[in-house]
Amino acid sequence: MRLTIMRLAAMLISAALCLTGCGNSRDIQSLAYATAIAMDYKNGKYVGYIQVLNFSNVARTENVELGKPVPIWIGKGDGETIPGALFETNATAQAPVFWGHVRTVILSENIMKRGVKDFFEVLNRHREARYNFLVYGTREKIEDILVQKSMFNLSPLDTMMFTAVQMNTQKSFILPMTSREVWSYMNEPGNIGMIPEISIDHKLWLEDRRPKSMFMINGAYFFKDYAMTARMRMDDLKGIRWRNPKLDLTPVKIPYRGKATGVLMLSHPKFVMKISEVGGEPLYDVAVECSGYVVDMNANLSIRAMEEQAEEVIKEEIMATHMKSVAMKTDPYHFQLELYRRHPGQYMKLLGKSDYFLNEKSIRSIRVHVHLDSTQKSKGRSL
Repeated sequence: MRLTIMRLAAMLISAALCLTGCGNSRDIQSLAYATAIAMDYKNGKYVGYIQVLNFSNVARTENVELGKPVPIWIGKGDGETIPGALFETNATAQAPVFWGHVRTVILSENIMKRGVKDFFEVLNRHREARYNFLVYGTREKIEDILVQKSMFNLSPLDTMMFTAVQMNTQKSFILPMTSREVWSYMNEPGNIGMIPEISIDHKLWLEDRRPKSMFMINGAYFFKDYAMTARMRMDDLKGIRWRNPKLDLTPVKIPYRGKATGVLMLSHPKFVMKISEVGGEPLYDVAVECSGYVVDMNANLSIRAMEEQAEEVIKEEIMATHMKSVAMKTDPYHFQLELYRRHPGQYMKLLGKSDYFLNEKSIRSIRVHVHLDSTQKSKGRSL
C-alpha cells in the first residue's frame, strides 16, 4: 500500500514538472492596449485603424506631470476584408496588441453606406472584444479623430469620445449608444438603427491664443438593413430629446411677442404614444410630460404662461423633427417599431405594401404638459 502511494506521488510530481505554467504569458507592461478602433472604405479596400495607449498615457500617479503632452500611437492597415485590414496592423506592431480594452469604435460614412453588418459580426466573434464599447459615425478624417487630445493634455481616455460626458450636458439631444444597443436596434424588425455623429469643433476653445479643437456631437446617422440611409443634423433632431426619459437636463427657450425672453431647464420627459388605425394607416397620438425650473426670464410672465409657451415649443420641435425624418424616410421616434411590437399583424400588412409607411400626417395629435417646480431667483408670478 505504501509503495503504491509513493508511486502515485512520483507520477504527480513528474506531471507537474512537465507543465509549462505561465511561462508563455507576457507582462502587462509589454502589451499594446488598443483603446479605439476605426474603419473606413477607400479605393475598393477596407482601411482599419487602431489607437494604442500605454500606461504613461492612462495611469494617474503622483509622478504624472499635468499638462505634459502624451503621445498617441495609431496603427493603420488595409485589406480585402475587414479582419484583414484590422489585423494587418499586428504585422508591424512591436508588441502584442490586446483588444480587451477597446472602448470606442469610429465608422466613416463610406463604410456605413456600404453596410456595417460584417464589421459588427467580426468584432462580436473576437474573443477579446466586449459588447459595451461606444459607437460613433463621422465624416471627419479618421486620423484627426484618433489623435484628438483632452483638455490640459490629460489622457485621451478623458475625452468625450470615451466618457460621453458632453452628451450628458444641457445642450445635448443624443445620448451615448453602446455596440449592444446599436446592434440590437438594427436587428429588431420594424426599427431603424441610429449611430451618433462625432465631429471636431475648431472655433469655441483657445489654448492661450491658439485654437484648440474639441469633440462635439453634430447629429446622427440612420440605417436600414445595416446600411446608412440618412444623416440628420442636431438642429433637425431637437424633437427626439422628448422621447428619451434618461435625459437629465435640456434647455428650452420660450418666446414672448416674437422674442426669446426666457430659458427653462426641463428633465426626464415622459413620452407616451397611442396608436390607432384609420383607413388602413397608423395614426399616432403623442403625449409628453416633463418638469423643470426657470433659468432666466426677462418678462414678467406668470408660471402658467411660461409653462404654456414651453408646451408650444415642445410641440413644434416634435413635429419639425417628424417632418424632416419623413422627408428622409427615417424614423427617429421608433413609430414603426412600436407598431410592430403592439400590432404585428397590422405592421406585416403595411410592410407588404412598403417598407416605410409613415407620412406627414402620421402624428395625429400632440399633447404636452410642463410643470415648473421652481422659478429660482426669477420673479415669476404664481398665476
